[in-house]
Amino acid sequence: MKNNAADIDKKYDLFIEERKILVKSLQESSRTFDKAILTLASGSFVLSFAFIKDLVPRPNTGTIWLLHYSWFFFALSILLILISFLTSQKACLKQIENSFASIIEEKKEIKNIWSFLTSSLNYSSILFLLIGYIYWIVFVCNNF
Repeated sequence: MKNNAADIDKKYDLFIEERKILVKSLQESSRTFDKAILTLASGSFVLSFAFIKDLVPRPNTGTIWLLHYSWFFFALSILLILISFLTSQKACLKQIENSFASIIEEKKEIKNIWSFLTSSLNYSSILFLLIGYIYWIVFVCNNF
Protein backbone atom coordinates (compact mmCIF):
# COMPACT_ATOMS: atom_id res chain seq x y z
CA MET A 1 0.00 0.00 0.00
CA LYS A 2 1.49 3.30 -1.09
CA ASN A 3 1.22 6.37 1.08
CA ASN A 4 0.26 9.71 -0.37
CA ALA A 5 1.77 12.97 0.89
CA ALA A 6 -1.15 13.73 3.21
CA ASP A 7 -0.87 10.31 4.87
CA ILE A 8 2.85 10.76 5.34
CA ASP A 9 2.32 14.19 6.90
CA LYS A 10 -0.30 12.78 9.30
CA LYS A 11 1.99 9.93 10.26
CA TYR A 12 4.92 12.27 10.78
CA ASP A 13 2.80 14.56 12.99
CA LEU A 14 1.69 11.52 14.98
CA PHE A 15 5.31 10.44 15.36
CA ILE A 16 6.34 13.91 16.59
CA GLU A 17 3.48 14.02 19.12
CA GLU A 18 4.30 10.57 20.44
CA ARG A 19 7.96 11.52 20.67
CA LYS A 20 7.17 14.65 22.68
CA ILE A 21 5.01 12.65 25.07
CA LEU A 22 7.67 9.97 25.50
CA VAL A 23 10.46 12.44 26.14
CA LYS A 24 8.43 14.47 28.64
CA SER A 25 7.24 11.36 30.44
CA LEU A 26 10.72 9.91 30.58
CA GLN A 27 12.21 13.07 31.99
CA GLU A 28 9.62 13.52 34.72
CA SER A 29 9.34 9.94 35.94
CA SER A 30 13.05 9.30 35.75
CA ARG A 31 13.87 12.52 37.60
CA THR A 32 11.39 11.81 40.39
CA PHE A 33 12.28 8.16 40.91
CA ASP A 34 16.01 8.65 40.73
CA LYS A 35 15.94 11.57 43.17
CA ALA A 36 13.91 9.51 45.62
CA ILE A 37 16.25 6.51 45.55
CA LEU A 38 19.40 8.64 45.67
CA THR A 39 18.00 10.64 48.57
CA LEU A 40 16.99 7.54 50.51
CA ALA A 41 20.26 5.67 49.94
CA SER A 42 22.47 8.70 50.60
CA GLY A 43 20.44 9.68 53.65
CA SER A 44 20.80 6.17 54.98
CA PHE A 45 24.57 6.47 54.84
CA VAL A 46 24.44 9.74 56.76
CA LEU A 47 21.99 8.37 59.30
CA SER A 48 24.08 5.29 59.92
CA PHE A 49 27.21 7.39 60.47
CA ALA A 50 25.35 9.71 62.84
CA PHE A 51 23.95 6.71 64.68
CA ILE A 52 27.42 5.24 65.18
CA LYS A 53 28.99 8.55 66.15
CA ASP A 54 26.33 9.87 68.52
CA LEU A 55 24.33 6.95 69.87
CA VAL A 56 26.61 3.94 69.70
CA PRO A 57 30.23 5.13 69.65
CA ARG A 58 31.38 1.60 70.60
CA PRO A 59 29.24 -0.87 68.68
CA ASN A 60 29.18 -4.54 69.49
CA THR A 61 32.11 -5.93 67.50
CA GLY A 62 30.13 -9.07 66.73
CA THR A 63 27.58 -7.03 64.79
CA ILE A 64 29.79 -4.56 62.92
CA TRP A 65 29.55 -6.78 59.83
CA LEU A 66 25.82 -5.93 59.68
CA LEU A 67 26.71 -2.26 59.35
CA HIS A 68 29.28 -3.00 56.65
CA TYR A 69 26.72 -5.03 54.69
CA SER A 70 24.16 -2.25 55.00
CA TRP A 71 26.68 0.24 53.62
CA PHE A 72 27.52 -2.14 50.79
CA PHE A 73 23.85 -2.48 49.79
CA PHE A 74 23.22 1.27 50.09
CA ALA A 75 26.21 1.89 47.81
CA LEU A 76 25.05 -0.79 45.37
CA SER A 77 21.61 0.81 45.23
CA ILE A 78 23.16 4.18 44.40
CA LEU A 79 25.41 2.63 41.75
CA LEU A 80 22.49 0.89 40.04
CA ILE A 81 20.50 4.13 39.92
CA LEU A 82 23.46 5.93 38.37
CA ILE A 83 23.78 3.21 35.73
CA SER A 84 20.05 3.41 35.10
CA PHE A 85 20.49 7.09 34.17
CA LEU A 86 22.48 5.92 31.15
CA THR A 87 20.23 3.02 30.20
CA SER A 88 17.20 5.28 30.52
CA GLN A 89 18.64 7.63 27.92
CA LYS A 90 19.33 4.70 25.61
CA ALA A 91 15.78 3.40 26.16
CA CYS A 92 14.31 6.75 25.16
CA LEU A 93 16.42 6.96 22.02
CA LYS A 94 15.51 3.40 21.07
CA GLN A 95 11.82 4.10 21.61
CA ILE A 96 12.04 7.13 19.34
CA GLU A 97 13.55 4.88 16.64
CA ASN A 98 10.85 2.28 17.24
CA SER A 99 8.11 4.88 17.00
CA PHE A 100 9.50 6.18 13.74
CA ALA A 101 9.74 2.68 12.31
CA SER A 102 6.24 1.79 13.46
CA ILE A 103 4.44 4.99 12.46
CA ILE A 104 6.34 6.24 9.43
CA GLU A 105 7.72 3.08 7.94
CA GLU A 106 4.84 0.85 9.09
CA LYS A 107 7.18 -1.78 10.45
CA LYS A 108 6.49 -4.08 13.36
CA GLU A 109 7.45 -2.61 16.69
CA ILE A 110 10.84 -3.78 17.91
CA LYS A 111 11.43 -4.70 21.56
CA ASN A 112 13.30 -2.12 23.54
CA ILE A 113 15.92 -4.00 25.57
CA TRP A 114 17.16 -0.73 27.08
CA SER A 115 13.76 -0.12 28.61
CA PHE A 116 13.78 -3.61 30.15
CA LEU A 117 17.32 -3.07 31.45
CA THR A 118 16.40 0.30 32.98
CA SER A 119 13.39 -1.21 34.73
CA SER A 120 15.50 -4.09 36.00
CA LEU A 121 18.11 -1.70 37.37
CA ASN A 122 15.44 0.41 39.05
CA TYR A 123 13.77 -2.57 40.70
CA SER A 124 17.15 -3.94 41.75
CA SER A 125 18.11 -0.62 43.30
CA ILE A 126 14.92 -0.71 45.38
CA LEU A 127 15.61 -4.30 46.42
CA PHE A 128 19.19 -3.54 47.46
CA LEU A 129 18.07 -0.43 49.32
CA LEU A 130 15.58 -2.54 51.28
CA ILE A 131 18.23 -5.18 52.00
CA GLY A 132 20.51 -2.40 53.23
CA TYR A 133 17.76 -1.19 55.56
CA ILE A 134 17.23 -4.69 56.91
CA TYR A 135 20.92 -5.05 57.77
CA TRP A 136 20.99 -1.58 59.27
CA ILE A 137 17.86 -2.18 61.39
CA VAL A 138 19.25 -5.47 62.69
CA PHE A 139 22.51 -3.68 63.54
CA VAL A 140 20.62 -0.90 65.34
CA CYS A 141 18.48 -3.38 67.29
CA ASN A 142 21.59 -5.23 68.45
CA ASN A 143 23.42 -2.08 69.53
CA PHE A 144 20.79 0.20 71.00
